[in-house]
Amino acid sequence: MELELRLGHGGRMKSHADESQKSVLDRHVFEELLATLGNDRGRVRNVYRKFVDSAVARLAEVRNQSVTDSAATFHALKGSASMVGANRVASVAARLQDAAPRLDIETKVSAIDELEAELAAFRQALSALMDSITPDR
Repeated sequence: MELELRLGHGGRMKSHADESQKSVLDRHVFEELLATLGNDRGRVRNVYRKFVDSAVARLAEVRNQSVTDSAATFHALKGSASMVGANRVASVAARLQDAAPRLDIETKVSAIDELEAELAAFRQALSALMDSITPDR
């Protein structure tokens, strides 16, 4: 079940209607990065691998932080996700950054679980997009 995302009573969050409308991967950002890197799929793949590795590390970090201290980690995740076009990861992280001081532990754990699910969806969309460009030889 998807985490409810807007902060409500008791530190619980309720969903934003527009959250599911955002694309998992911004194709325009992907295409700009690909063009900037000379259409080198390996270099593009490396940029995205670094993002995913960093996001995984940040989620592990936030699991061990207080809900108040997690705001800076959510902020960092939001920024890096935005830069690579991970729209839904960035959106969830942005709202969690704002809500962090009011999150209860249970909701924070659910939020991390949702971010992990969004990151998995992003990885799947990225893989499909990379495969659709030119198959690796």
